[in-house]
Amino acid sequence: MPIENNNIPDFKNFFLSYKDKVYKYALLHLKGEDTAADLVQEAFSRIWKKWSELDENKNPQSYLYTIAKNLVFDELRKQKVRIQFKLDGIDTSRQVDNSNEESIRFKDLERVYREAIEKLPRARLEIFLLSKEEFLDNQEIADRLGISVNTVRDQLVKGNKFVRQYILDNFEISIALLIFLTIF
Repeated sequence: MPIENNNIPDFKNFFLSYKDKVYKYALLHLKGEDTAADLVQEAFSRIWKKWSELDENKNPQSYLYTIAKNLVFDELRKQKVRIQFKLDGIDTSRQVDNSNEESIRFKDLERVYREAIEKLPRARLEIFLLSKEEFLDNQEIADRLGISVNTVRDQLVKGNKFVRQYILDNFEISIALLIFLTIF
């Protein structure tokens, strides 16, 4: 059943339950506290706008995670463009629209990333996705799967190493790659 619009206590509880996880995810990937805080604000703003349309039985936190992941990817793409401008000596205050080319390259990078994680062994893939897409920390993953924190840590290190190497082997080396690889 749809969540009631203007049900502020439910939204507040939702916000309090997930804001720290979204912030940690954003901070891990973007490396900037202000940028991560802005991303949290934007993600929850988007959720609030759709709050009345969300079905509580269909896992609104999945929708939040999708929004956060997309916002992180968008920000990484913007950072890549800024870095490329700086490397090329281009004035970043000028408006330059190369968004179509950038979008295509970013989609290619995301495709290679998805290919890489699909090649992970099943157990490692599960741990990897819980960490990277559900924003669970190592202890939460260990508790959920009934394994040790050291096993989680080891599997994440191996998963990150594999994904990084797969991307290096299967994607044209560029500044996009360098930015993307810093998130691992």
